[in-house]
Amino acid sequence: MMGTRAEAIESEALALPADERMHLALHLLESIDSRPVSDPKQVEEAWVAEANRRYQAYLKGEDQAIDAEQLLAELREDDG
Repeated sequence: MMGTRAEAIESEALALPADERMHLALHLLESIDSRPVSDPKQVEEAWVAEANRRYQAYLKGEDQAIDAEQLLAELREDDG
């Protein structure tokens, strides 16, 4: 249960624009956990860059596509 001071801070924080709330939440999480928290935008950008790199490698013939059904079947075999 939060005290009145925390409730007032929460109320003010919820009134902030979404990007400011995100930054505040990241800072609060970092203050609790010693592990660094990644910025969601940076994570998304990294995944997009990696997906693009893999797609370009596929187009150049440097990588091969794997059939999803075949891959899932193999994973199920490994599990069971």
